Amino acid sequence: MVFFKRKICVLFVCTENICRSPLAEGLLKHHLKAAGLSGKVTVSSAGTVAGRPGAKPDPRAVKVAALSGVNLGRIRVSKISAAKLAASDFVIALDRSHYERLLKISAPEHHKKIQMLLDYLPQNAFPDGVPDPYYDSVESFKKVFNLIDDALEGLTAQLAVISTKPR
Repeated sequence: MVFFKRKICVLFVCTENICRSPLAEGLLKHHLKAAGLSGKVTVSSAGTVAGRPGAKPDPRAVKVAALSGVNLGRIRVSKISAAKLAASDFVIALDRSHYERLLKISAPEHHKKIQMLLDYLPQNAFPDGVPDPYYDSVESFKKVFNLIDDALEGLTAQLAVISTKPR
């Protein structure tokens, strides 16, 4: 007899869903594939504003990700919704304003699953979260990519442990 376990659902949230959260989504998928966990975890992203639904991520984010073998090609802009919040096991805000917004728009029973990405860093030099690179250079996107990548090591390790437990 085969038992099917529900996949763990991770949702990253930033403002427009064109820079930081697509980078986090693509990077986590990349880490999960390398760890053999792709079949156990689903990853998505959304924006609190997301003014261009269906649009592709910022070309600078796509370029920086591609340099490290991370593909953002299938990611499209979407807006956060009550349904996405409810369906997710981990709702991960990229900065403090997203975290606070998520707490305001979610039902109290979902507050415990909302967290800040950089809380996964052992030493967090950015208490307000991942800086927004949108108005900066490609170099800023590289720094943000590396910061997100560092934080995702901790999240990936946690997901590896959780995914082996019966759900």
